[in-house]
Amino acid sequence: MTLALYVLDVPEFQPVARLAQDAGMTRRPVGDYLELSSDEPEVVLHREDGIRTALWHAALTGGVDGRIASFTPEVLHLVGEPDPTALHRTAEEQ
Repeated sequence: MTLALYVLDVPEFQPVARLAQDAGMTRRPVGDYLELSSDEPEVVLHREDGIRTALWHAALTGGVDGRIASFTPEVLHLVGEPDPTALHRTAEEQ
C-alpha cells in the first residue's frame, strides 16, 4: 500500500513538496508532476505559514493515491487504501 500526492512540478508547489518531504514522504518526478509518496499507512501534513491558502487547496488537484481522511485549512490527512488483492491471499501467501 502506497500513499501518494501528485503536484505540478513548478516552483509554486515547491513549498508543498518540501512539507511532504519533511513529513517523511519521498519525492519523485513523474512527467509534469512530482509524486510525493509514502509506504506508511497514513500521513498528516500540517500547513506552514509560507503556504498560501490558494496553493494549499490546489495541492489536491494533481490527484491522490489513497484516501483523504480529512482536509482543513491547516491539515491534510491521507490514509492508504488496503490492497484489494490481500483479501484473496491465504495466510500462507502473506
